Amino acid sequence: MEIATTFTILLPVDEAYRFLLDLEQVAPCVPGAELGPAAADGTYPANVTVRLGPMRLGYTGSLWISEQDHSGRRAVLRAKAHETGAQGSLEASMTMNVTPDGGGSRVDVLTELALAGRAARLGRGIVDDVARRLVAEMAACLEQRPRLARRSPTTTTRRSSTASVAPSGRWRRSCRRLRTSC
Repeated sequence: MEIATTFTILLPVDEAYRFLLDLEQVAPCVPGAELGPAAADGTYPANVTVRLGPMRLGYTGSLWISEQDHSGRRAVLRAKAHETGAQGSLEASMTMNVTPDGGGSRVDVLTELALAGRAARLGRGIVDDVARRLVAEMAACLEQRPRLARRSPTTTTRRSSTASVAPSGRWRRSCRRLRTSC
């Protein structure tokens, strides 16, 4: 599944690019995610938990920057994880391009997501809807992050350890078909 997202950051383009490569600064904007300290090889242990109606899916794995082009302000982040207590897995690749946009920077992100296990069995429509909303929430947070850092450099914002997504029309229709409550 591919998800394209565009957002702006009110930082000069080089500063925005460096900010986005600081995974410890970006991690609090990923709904339901926790990032551990970097290993010697540059990988970060990561956990993410997502609620899909009554289901709670947890993944444990790693995240790393696989490609960086400083002159072109392009980078690729990759993640690989296994579902906690189940047979599922996920692999994700996020390619970002940062370009000047007035006094700030435009960030174009293409996320490629592959799921196996319970999440994949939910159906493409449901997973696609939830994944798009989570990526949009992350982008909205990233737009605000540099402003928050400028106001109070010693204050950090923590996000909930579980992302919760309200049921969409597709999810409610699926619940009715399965005759369960969401």
